[in-house]
Amino acid sequence: MYTVDILNDSNALTYEQFTFPKLRPNLHNLNSNNSLVAIGACEEEKPIGLALGKVFPGGEFVEVLSIFVAPPHRGAGIGTTLLTRLEQELQVRGCKQAELVYMSGKTTTPALEHMLQKRHWTTPETRMLVCKGKAETIIQAPWMKKYSRLPSEYSIFPWIEITPQERQAIQEQQKIEPWIPKDLIPFLHEENLEPINSLGLRYQAHVVGWVINHRISPDTILYTCSFVRKDLQKMGRIISLYAEASKRQFQANIPNGIWTVPLEHESMVKFVKHRLAPYLISVTETRGTFKLLQ
Repeated sequence: MYTVDILNDSNALTYEQFTFPKLRPNLHNLNSNNSLVAIGACEEEKPIGLALGKVFPGGEFVEVLSIFVAPPHRGAGIGTTLLTRLEQELQVRGCKQAELVYMSGKTTTPALEHMLQKRHWTTPETRMLVCKGKAETIIQAPWMKKYSRLPSEYSIFPWIEITPQERQAIQEQQKIEPWIPKDLIPFLHEENLEPINSLGLRYQAHVVGWVINHRISPDTILYTCSFVRKDLQKMGRIISLYAEASKRQFQANIPNGIWTVPLEHESMVKFVKHRLAPYLISVTETRGTFKLLQ
């Protein structure tokens, strides 16, 4: 018989294995961090499951960070019990809405979605595509080769070589007449960028595009932010950036690439589905759902 309860600093660390590595430090200071809520399940004093939530400033909204049950104990309703207990604790704390974002395509996805349905969460909606591929395969795509040849008025350069004057010009133009979607402004993504293949695109001496990337492991680069000025998009100039970035990644012996495409960027979603997908290892989705707690 298992029991479920709120965790604290005295027992939380024994549950580290039941959440993502990047979230494990959150279990080190539960007593002093009121924004974190951890619910543990144990059987005969042995941890078997964990639900972890984070309350946003103001206290009304919360994100469910993870729910995990040890494989031998799945199918017994423990995950549902963990989620129920987490919801109850959040209600006690005055939270009004909980949100959960998860990845499709995993073996546990059907069980998670069944659990959310039982607990009356909203029908999950796709938020973005998640693409994984090999640089060696992607650079072989015929359209990659086609767009790798740019007219003379274009040039590709390492993003770390952008000049102060070019940075200022982009910022001033954005203030006068916004031309860059807010989530694709390059300067928001420059911290710890990967210099090997973070690139900019110049057209007639003006910076008109970029791809900003990050190394997330020794063998994997995350393509974080990419954009080309709207009037140049139909000419496939962003593919030219991808082609050069993939080539430089391959030459550096970094095999894997991963990137996400929010659904609101419709042209990129179409590009992934109709052109890129056959050259990828996988295309999955992140899905979001929420529940009103009061």
